[in-house]
Amino acid sequence: MGQRFMLTLTCGVLETPSLKVTANTNALDPGALQVTPFEVASGVRREDIVSPPWRYFQYEYQVRLLNEGFFGQEVMLPSLSVTYNLQAASGGDNQGRDLTYALPGLPMRVASIVPRGATDIRDVSKDGFETIVTRRFRASVATVAGAILASFAAVFFAIAVARALGRVRRRVPAASKPATPLAVYGAGLATLANVKAEVARTGWSPVLVRRALAADRVAAAVGIGRAVAQAPAGRGAEREGQVLVRQGLVRRRRIMVSASTTSGAVERALADQEAPLRSRRALESLRSALQVLSVAAYGRSSEFDTIALDRAMSDSIDAVKQLRLRSLVPFGNGAAAEPTVAGLGSPSISGDRA
Repeated sequence: MGQRFMLTLTCGVLETPSLKVTANTNALDPGALQVTPFEVASGVRREDIVSPPWRYFQYEYQVRLLNEGFFGQEVMLPSLSVTYNLQAASGGDNQGRDLTYALPGLPMRVASIVPRGATDIRDVSKDGFETIVTRRFRASVATVAGAILASFAAVFFAIAVARALGRVRRRVPAASKPATPLAVYGAGLATLANVKAEVARTGWSPVLVRRALAADRVAAAVGIGRAVAQAPAGRGAEREGQVLVRQGLVRRRRIMVSASTTSGAVERALADQEAPLRSRRALESLRSALQVLSVAAYGRSSEFDTIALDRAMSDSIDAVKQLRLRSLVPFGNGAAAEPTVAGLGSPSISGDRA
């Protein structure tokens, strides 16, 4: 008598695109609920659980009985009515008439074990929505923690395998590793961009022509699959005919690459229909640019055809961009041509004489 106990009310309403059931929950609030002769001391509404097409809501009430005349008697929790109405999708905001769902009364024996009106004994779970949410949160935390630990284990295992294989694998010196096509194209494109910017400031000069010619030769060599000479970059400036390549993310290395590719070599590669070339149109542009730049670099005339050189520079930049883009595609018109190491140290440079 006077001891508070939990009274739980759980309801499920249907919610579909064509039909929606709306329950009048105002009468179910702890401050408005009447369960005479019991008294609702407090209560709370748990967060709704949606499991289409159903929406479940739950109230938990703290109830007590204050009347010493009920010792040894059966006290009925009164029948509870839940008012609701139906709302069809075709009806807009119009709601149907109020309907009532009546929950039967529940007998409670004060200071007794089984009421006279009971037909069986049921052990009802005391866990409500709050317990479900708590257990679901704990399960999610355990799953995330397990996934993180499994990821760490996989990383450590991969490191252990890599270290084990590294002990028996012959290490290749970093200087002898060939530069990747992407790095060579990027270096050639950067050189051409610098030359173009310098031409815009000071105009064409023999030095700028030979720098652009060196970049086109290297890009054309990689494009047709010819050998590219490479050497470690020293502290001094790059030599004529060389292009500086920077490669690596963690351990950056600087190497100098060069090639003796001529327009005739590109022409022969284009004539071979079975050659696995990435972009023939880009190589045709480089072939024409090599001809123009070779004439300007090694020709007898001391005056430059600036219009032809500007056009050759623009075509070269566009061609190298296309080749670099094609090198990113794992599958295309043939396999990507890998640059090979022709020699270390100071490679010899040969050029076209017009």
